[in-house]
Amino acid sequence: MTSRPYFQRSAQLLETLSSEDVATALLNISKASYTKVSDERINTLMKHIKVVGGHVMGSAHSRSALRTKIHSLCFNLGLPSLFVTINPADIHSPVALYFAGVDLDLDRVLPEVLRTSYECAQIIATHPVATAKFFNCLIKSILKCFVLGGVLGPTKAYFGTVESQGRGSLHLHLLIWLKHEYTPAQLKENIQNQDFRDNLLKYLEDVVKEDLDLFREEANDGTSTTSDISVSIQETGSITDEVVPGCLSTPNPDSGDFHRIFCKDVVRLVETSNIHKHSTTCYKYSKGKSDTSKTCRMRMPRVLVKTSNIDLSTGQITMRRSHPWINNFNERLISACRSNMDIKFIWSGNDAKALVYYITDYVTKSTLAFHDMFSLAQQGVKSIEQQRVTNSIDNAIEKSRKLVLRCYNMIASQQEVSGVQVASYLMNYDDHYTTHTFRNLFLISIENYLQAELSKARLQEKDID
Repeated sequence: MTSRPYFQRSAQLLETLSSEDVATALLNISKASYTKVSDERINTLMKHIKVVGGHVMGSAHSRSALRTKIHSLCFNLGLPSLFVTINPADIHSPVALYFAGVDLDLDRVLPEVLRTSYECAQIIATHPVATAKFFNCLIKSILKCFVLGGVLGPTKAYFGTVESQGRGSLHLHLLIWLKHEYTPAQLKENIQNQDFRDNLLKYLEDVVKEDLDLFREEANDGTSTTSDISVSIQETGSITDEVVPGCLSTPNPDSGDFHRIFCKDVVRLVETSNIHKHSTTCYKYSKGKSDTSKTCRMRMPRVLVKTSNIDLSTGQITMRRSHPWINNFNERLISACRSNMDIKFIWSGNDAKALVYYITDYVTKSTLAFHDMFSLAQQGVKSIEQQRVTNSIDNAIEKSRKLVLRCYNMIASQQEVSGVQVASYLMNYDDHYTTHTFRNLFLISIENYLQAELSKARLQEKDID
């Protein structure tokens, strides 16, 4: 819980803590008058709960360590270059159904052997282990074959965090570090050069797509016109083909007409899974506003742009876009994951900092509010107080150990964890994917050692003099 020199002091602080003290803190929280320095004993209790929770698989406290890992990568390698979100559709994947025990030929998925969407959802909901296995298999394959394979450019590192949606399915937030040594300031300086600017736009247009123009032209052998290509969200609302594109396999590269088939496949995937439709969650940050002043948090619909360009004065990059509702995508990644995705180039230092903050804050968020944690901690303290009435033999250290453990168990019992998450942890799948390994440095011990060595060296210098 703490290092030995601090055992006794922490134990003495916690021994004097009562449920009434926590109740007072709760009252101050309700009045918005609670501060970290209000009561050192409560701060000590919450700190020890965090330490204990950090060793419990799947807890919010253990996931808070991911923030430090991302920060350490930024410190070591600089700011990331790309931000990718992959949201696999497990209910449409033949691989997930195969892992769930459904008899399927994955090389030849026929409409007549596929189940209805409702039946697929039932199977997936009752087989969390199969869903976890599918997600882990898909993400590892994409990272190995596509990200490290250079689809987005030469890559020196990545760090992806696994999240669970409301219905329990998993998705991945991925930061990618490309192999270049440019800082955001150097990039903004280099865009003054015409060749650098042209090459940067060429790269971005290759890896980040914001419309389907090129794919429609290739899929239709170039016979489409601009008017044919401009498709509204209402026109793409229904797909008439027999099979949902997510149920089909990725086109075979060995086929003679692969490029045209691939482009057609990308068009269908984007139309079914990557076109935004407003929902109530779009406006969750616009509560209380009138309908005319509400804004979609996904920034949809987006402004149409004829040609990609970079503003030399501000450094702002604007990519070509002919469709207002399409989420950014990469054709190779969406063909592999066969589901919703998003991709963003991290251009400025401010963008990188905002994304790192968003990801690290998102992965460490708790299902419990701050005051709820205090309320549960109060229940833990109260139950320990009742035990102490009948058993007062334990010393201060043992009492504090039981108190911290009881409070953590009270808080952990209210944490929401989906069946797929539980299956992932039981199968020893990580809650993050990265190219690097990390080692903890205990700075207090290092500082104490350095201070002792420094004092020793000074004494030796005095003896020499």
